[in-house]
Amino acid sequence: MHKYKAIIFDLDGTLVNSLEDLIDSCNTIMKYHQFPTLSYEAGKKLIGRGLRNLIHDAIPEKYREDEVFIDKLTEMLKAEYAGNYRKKTKPYPGITKLLDYLKAHDIPWSVCTNKPDVAAKALVSALFSDYDYVEVRGFTRDELRKPNPAISLELAAKMGVKPQECLYVGDSTIDYETAIRAEMLPVLCTWGFESFEVITKLDDAIWLHNPMRIVDALRYGKEMYNVFNEYPDPNPNN
Repeated sequence: MHKYKAIIFDLDGTLVNSLEDLIDSCNTIMKYHQFPTLSYEAGKKLIGRGLRNLIHDAIPEKYREDEVFIDKLTEMLKAEYAGNYRKKTKPYPGITKLLDYLKAHDIPWSVCTNKPDVAAKALVSALFSDYDYVEVRGFTRDELRKPNPAISLELAAKMGVKPQECLYVGDSTIDYETAIRAEMLPVLCTWGFESFEVITKLDDAIWLHNPMRIVDALRYGKEMYNVFNEYPDPNPNN
């Protein structure tokens, strides 16, 4: 019934909309140091490579070579975000319906994210406690940060599937690169933080506008476009 046997999900911008909590936390640090704050739209472009990279890209350029200062701000951001990560963050529409399907059909799933490991585990546990996910792996060491595929490969093994039997579902070019390096099928959602124009340039990936279409990706892989004679909508907001 399903061509693919398991799923690895990214977290921020894929399963959950965490944009406002992340940027609100970052802006608290910016205000403390009297730096310009970020709009949500500008901040969206900085998410996906971990908190240290977020703070590096958010501060004025003249401070970006000061590694000690960036380390200090990163620790401040971690502490601030630890108190904010559940204020506004919630699953995207349709995600729980998709997870209901995975549960009903015994399809294992895990999470691989560049969000700090403790925060990632706490967030998934809080928002998806009704679902039997296999494991959540967040950022612990810089050398394992996505797009390094090592964690994704470990998760596939833990779920009992070959990498080629696994979908990697994310919302960014980093997720795409992770999937390709892991030899998994990249499935990119257009409801996340990456721009539609960037996502749709990756023509060897599957692009989806609705979480339930991930079911079709499980069943058919790239052939889903031929089965349904449906290609990604170039104007999803129309």
